[in-house]
Amino acid sequence: MELQSTETQNLAETLAREMKAPIEIISEPGGNIKRVALPPGWKLEEKDDDAKLLAAPRRKIAKVRLHDADSFIEYIKRHGSLVDSTIWCVADYLAGKVNFLGILNDHGEDESKPAWRDHRATFTPEFSEEWNRWTGKHKQGLSQAEFASFIEDNLKDIASVEGQPTGSQMLEMALTFEANQDMRFKSAIRLQNGGVQMSFVQDDDAQTLQKMQVFDRFSIGCPVFWNGDAYRIDARLRYRVRDGKLTFWFELIRQDKVLEAATQTLIGQIREKTGNPFFFGEPFSQ
Repeated sequence: MELQSTETQNLAETLAREMKAPIEIISEPGGNIKRVALPPGWKLEEKDDDAKLLAAPRRKIAKVRLHDADSFIEYIKRHGSLVDSTIWCVADYLAGKVNFLGILNDHGEDESKPAWRDHRATFTPEFSEEWNRWTGKHKQGLSQAEFASFIEDNLKDIASVEGQPTGSQMLEMALTFEANQDMRFKSAIRLQNGGVQMSFVQDDDAQTLQKMQVFDRFSIGCPVFWNGDAYRIDARLRYRVRDGKLTFWFELIRQDKVLEAATQTLIGQIREKTGNPFFFGEPFSQ
């Protein structure tokens, strides 16, 4: 019996000595987070079970998306500060993409006081319906009837510019297109004023000839961003003849520069009203 008791005791001592057990490390006295080192093959775990029981979070953590510039500005001013908040802008005007990011708890100038950079607000300006309509048809071929309908639907966007057609003249031209959609194209003559005079004939009566003047350039005025200022955009009118039928399209001239101008106005508002450091670039996530 004594031998058996000794063997049991030795086995228990061996198991206690050799078996790997979790060890608590790097835990602050009285802290809520416990860090535990586990044996090989186990994973390291971090416990913060008591955080939900606190009366308030230890610090602000949030990721929000704002829908207009005023909301973005007010959020930055409400939760940020001039010392540790920054604003970033990524703009690709050719691709038609603009985005703003505010980091409310960014690193400051004091190297001894780093920050977490995890309280963030984003704002992507929404394009206006007018901008979407015109850019959506940029270089897109339209039949006579489709082009006439598009001009009628968006007539209010035609800008009155000296030497270029007015809205009423564009409407008259569009209605002429609509009236002649079943006629066959005969010829086109470029006029001294830069326009084009087109001739159409009825398929069943070659003697019936109708002419109309087409403007090769016109301008529109519309807001770039939703609820924003209007900007002028020049456009070229183009056409192609195939099997006696006309296809029209327009080309917006340097729409990227118009987007850049509208974005610069928006940047000026954000910088002035927040007063925060402003950067062109994209900070990476932590």
